[in-house]
Amino acid sequence: VRYQIYEASDGHVLFMASERAFWRNFCEGVGRPELFERWPGSKYADHARHNTELQAELKAIFATRTCAEWLAFSDKTDTPIAPVNTPKTAPDDPQFAHRLPFYGIDEVGAEQLPLPVYLEGDLPPAPSMAPMVGEQTDEVLVELGMSPERIAELRAAGIVGPRD
Repeated sequence: VRYQIYEASDGHVLFMASERAFWRNFCEGVGRPELFERWPGSKYADHARHNTELQAELKAIFATRTCAEWLAFSDKTDTPIAPVNTPKTAPDDPQFAHRLPFYGIDEVGAEQLPLPVYLEGDLPPAPSMAPMVGEQTDEVLVELGMSPERIAELRAAGIVGPRD
């Protein structure tokens, strides 16, 4: 309950006030100190699981502001609240862009995320654009043992080459 996703008026935020200090900051910040008095929680990692009454209160509170307003509230009151991104909003999130910048359409032919796991040693190679249809036909046929003359014959006969 104190560590879960809540619906704001224009999206969703992740509320992470499972520690008593953060929970107090939140309750005071929203002008609801009675919530803290009634459910103070333990010092660390108290998620108030299965507390449906508190959950209903929090649902109502979070619905009153936009995601941006909750993030500003988070900064102002030292309460951990984070955006819940969607595929449309993730690329614009500054933290997301810093940690996992997309490879662009010009680089790889489609928007693509880099590998999110880094192993010790060298970074994984950057992806490259897939070849166009037929772009590597000659190289593949040579690898298979065909001579350039035979490839030219196949191309002249329309067996290999661009599709019409």
